[in-house]
Amino acid sequence: MTYTNEDSICPLCEESNRCDVKASSGCWCMKTAVPKELLEKIPVHLRGVSCVCNACIERYHQQQLTINR
Repeated sequence: MTYTNEDSICPLCEESNRCDVKASSGCWCMKTAVPKELLEKIPVHLRGVSCVCNACIERYHQQQLTINR
């Protein structure tokens, strides 16, 4: 996987993260808790640069539900 430093790309799946942190109204990412385990998977050079997307967050939660059954 080739990582970019573009802030609109999820650092985990490289799809659009739909982040709009620069908007005057803020962004969904400012109101969403990202699991620590996902944050730890972000390459060091991309930490604090781009947001993890909703799809990766949802996929993580679904995996946790499956594991905990």
